[in-house]
Amino acid sequence: MPSQSPSFVPGRKWRVGFSVLLSVIAAIAVVGMVNYLAVTRKVWRFDLTRGQSIQLSPLTLGTLSTLTNDVHVSVLFNQGAALFPHVDSLLREYEGRSPHIVVQRIDPERNPSLARLKKGEFKLGAKGGNVVVFESGGRMRIVPEEDLSIYNPEDIQALVNGGHNEIRRAAFTGEVRFTSAIAALLDGTRQHAIYLVGHGEAPWDWETTGAGYAEFDRLLRGEKNLLVEGWNLATNDLPADTQLVVIAGPRATFLPVELGRIESFLQRGGRLLVAMSYEAVQLQTGLEDLLLRWAVACPPRIAAEGNKDLVRAGFDVISKSLGAHPLMAPLRRDGATVYFPFPRVIVPMPPQSLPAGAARAEVLVTTSEQGFTRSEIRNGSPAFSPEAGDRKDQVIPVAVAAEKGGVSGVAAGRGAARLVVLGDSMLLTNGVLDSDANRDFAGLCVSWLLDRQQSLAIGPRALKEWRLSLSHRQVNLIQWSLLGALPGSVLLLGLLVWSRRRA
Repeated sequence: MPSQSPSFVPGRKWRVGFSVLLSVIAAIAVVGMVNYLAVTRKVWRFDLTRGQSIQLSPLTLGTLSTLTNDVHVSVLFNQGAALFPHVDSLLREYEGRSPHIVVQRIDPERNPSLARLKKGEFKLGAKGGNVVVFESGGRMRIVPEEDLSIYNPEDIQALVNGGHNEIRRAAFTGEVRFTSAIAALLDGTRQHAIYLVGHGEAPWDWETTGAGYAEFDRLLRGEKNLLVEGWNLATNDLPADTQLVVIAGPRATFLPVELGRIESFLQRGGRLLVAMSYEAVQLQTGLEDLLLRWAVACPPRIAAEGNKDLVRAGFDVISKSLGAHPLMAPLRRDGATVYFPFPRVIVPMPPQSLPAGAARAEVLVTTSEQGFTRSEIRNGSPAFSPEAGDRKDQVIPVAVAAEKGGVSGVAAGRGAARLVVLGDSMLLTNGVLDSDANRDFAGLCVSWLLDRQQSLAIGPRALKEWRLSLSHRQVNLIQWSLLGALPGSVLLLGLLVWSRRRA
């Protein structure tokens, strides 16, 4: 009779025990990680667009096709940041479209020494934050993380009202920022912009919130790659190479010689950005008559909004009514809003009231159909006065663009004059510039004035988030389920297996 092999192989007991021990440790590790995520995060996001192919705009493709020299892109970005997948995916598309785009990705947390070296090379100092740096031929453009997002205006309003809602990103503006940076590197010369002073305008370099224009100055010098200079027209004519003149919040009368120099600049095909101040609504600065000759009227009236859902406080206007002008196309596509803290009425003159060959004006921004005007000042505040010609329950324009010698929406050649007149100088001030889509609106106005088409046709890319919001009770239930039920089940199963084998 053949001998039977033993039913229990020596050493098997220890192998099984070691395997069970490793399984228990792995299960505990997984439960611990899941528990950490469940307890520390009450809002979950699932990015469903990472695997999809990004379609670059025709103007981005055109810009990339013109590259003849390498553009080095340094991505100093924490790879755990919410925007990094979007930045990385977009730049991979740029790399795939042009062999001259060379990207280096540096995570400051994983490689702090290299990050410090690069920050020193780019003269970023010790300041933190994620940035994307474009460099070519000794020139450099920096795009910070905060310029890559448009935030949900409803969340911002809830926070302003004292709520504790999370401020969600509504759109990603990486393509317009990155393409504008590359285009600025391609253009070896910096265009010259003049900021007029001497009429009560806020100082150009003031950092005061709601008063200075330092943030707008950074937009012009940085994103738009302009050489900006303050200028007093009373003593000197405009430099011959001036491409853009900015008049922000004048509160004093212009001298005839100044108005003549501005008029001459426009007649030569100049570009003018004017932001009127509500503080000068009862003052004739002289600009009113000049702008009227260029098809834009600035009556002495304040614009107001009758729809309370479009008002935050006081006399401000949150406008969702964006005109059909080409420069507004990216904002219309995104359904953006523009915030005017204290707007004046700005009206385009009808073509039939103007002589042949005059400028043509179009509305950029209006109130809703419930808008009205205020013109009578009572106790320092504007009041509604039908006797003074105030209107009610009508669409009131607050920003207008005008052009002479060109075709709207088509590149403007030499000699074509362009103007943008905003009814609120506060729109461009520090703090307010970052409200709603104000920064993008201001940037689009400058791009249209300077005929930079690559900044007009590229709109923000909408971001969609799937959110799982948990109450405190639900979080506690998940926490104890993960801490007690799952480990207890594993332990109970182990005890059952052990007792069965013992039996």
